[in-house]
Amino acid sequence: MTDNTGNDDALRAKVADANHQSRQRLLSASGNPPEPPAPRCETCWDIKRRRAAALRADDREEAAQVTTAMGVHQRDAH
Repeated sequence: MTDNTGNDDALRAKVADANHQSRQRLLSASGNPPEPPAPRCETCWDIKRRRAAALRADDREEAAQVTTAMGVHQRDAH
């Protein structure tokens, strides 16, 4: 087994630098810092959890109903 700690640290440093440069470009291009991401929609996440549970239980009818509910919710709320 080899020790990849040095490689991992180097990769982390490169990613941090790339992220920093991206933030600087966004800031200089717009003059404003980028907006934070929108909060998650709790209804969407509830529907996703219900669908995942239905699929785990192999309840295809429930999964189809929840999929339809997601489509309706997406049109109504988003």
